[in-house]
Amino acid sequence: MAEKNKAAGFEPEVWFLVFREKSESRLARWLSFGRFKHVFAIGWVSSQQVWLIYEVSWDGATVAVLPDNESTAFELQALQADSVTLAIVPRLKKRRWFRIGFWCVPAMAHLVGMPCALRPDTLFRHCRRHNAEVVTYGSFQTIEEAGSDSAGRG
Repeated sequence: MAEKNKAAGFEPEVWFLVFREKSESRLARWLSFGRFKHVFAIGWVSSQQVWLIYEVSWDGATVAVLPDNESTAFELQALQADSVTLAIVPRLKKRRWFRIGFWCVPAMAHLVGMPCALRPDTLFRHCRRHNAEVVTYGSFQTIEEAGSDSAGRG
């Protein structure tokens, strides 16, 4: 079914995974003991001229559709503030009999066809190993800083 939707132009060809170093959830901050505390996805659907935002949190899942206009550009910039954003082409989905959990990390891993990860730092590394490109560095100055685990964790 996902392949039919993709062929019809309803699914982004590239997802932008936004990795945040901060989380409003105290539980998420404690459980995500690495550098990143949260991850969500932004995708461009060119055939529809809209941006999709997919976010999963402890409160539930959110899917938002934003038309492509000037105010959307500012909104997308605000969403990516103080974060590192990776651009990744989704891998072919493999049938898996068991999926772990439904919080931000496994949801985003499933979205882009990455091996299941439990923490944002692990998903970040999986994506970088599978040719994801850093498109915004957040508070970092270089791609090396954005792509390394400067705290030595993870």
